[in-house]
Amino acid sequence: MHPIIIEEIPHWIKKYVKQIEKVTFPKQGCTSDVGILHTARGRYVLKRAKREKYRKWLYKEYYVLKNIQALADFQSPSAYKFVQTAEESWLLLEFFEGKTVREYLEKEDNEKKREHIVYEMGRLYR
Repeated sequence: MHPIIIEEIPHWIKKYVKQIEKVTFPKQGCTSDVGILHTARGRYVLKRAKREKYRKWLYKEYYVLKNIQALADFQSPSAYKFVQTAEESWLLLEFFEGKTVREYLEKEDNEKKREHIVYEMGRLYR
């Protein structure tokens, strides 16, 4: 995965977050580039996907996050902006302090709990 450079970020996202002070990079996955935007207004998560398959997956993530808020007792980040260019898709999310699903699964020893999380995530993404 390639780091996100501030100059590459679409205008509509820069306009939303205002002044970007810096971008840091958490552990990366394989489907999108992920950066943490540090701004005067707080932190945001910015994801970028380039290949067509991954761009579709990123849009599906945006769709799920926009609609999951209706589920009771489920805390998820707000999806603020989804921007598509000719070659890339971008998703701007609320920053949450805490573990990612990947971190949870890597550290959880109880196989039933792990299966439950994977099942629920899969159900949400259908």
